[in-house]
Amino acid sequence: MRSIFLLVSCCLLSSILSAQTIVAEIIGQNRNMEKAYNTGNVTAIATYYTNNAAIVGPRTEVTGNPAIVEYWKGLEGRHVKWTLENTEITPYEDVVIQRGISHLQFYQDEKIVQSDVRFTLVWIKEDNQWKINIDHYSPL
Repeated sequence: MRSIFLLVSCCLLSSILSAQTIVAEIIGQNRNMEKAYNTGNVTAIATYYTNNAAIVGPRTEVTGNPAIVEYWKGLEGRHVKWTLENTEITPYEDVVIQRGISHLQFYQDEKIVQSDVRFTLVWIKEDNQWKINIDHYSPL
């Protein structure tokens, strides 16, 4: 009986540590994306998306990494600041669901515009790295 308890405890601890590691990896990817934007390397953000990823929002649907590069390229030279606020990161076996709020500032007509949106990201492993497969956003 004692060995069964020990085995179950080890499995639970392993699952908890694995989930914590995955959450830390996703947050790390978020910080890397923010850094790319904040330093003006906006097209590098596309490297955090899978080859077949989709970005879906109001009046927006972009599919495939080449199109996602072009999507982010639209902010080239207009970047100001980006922060991602995480409200929930839920790891499953092969998929992670992340919800949060994106605070993005950019120049439009020589004025700084603030874009705050609620987002849901579906992350999957591609090339042994967590990448965004679906990026859905809507205005707050």
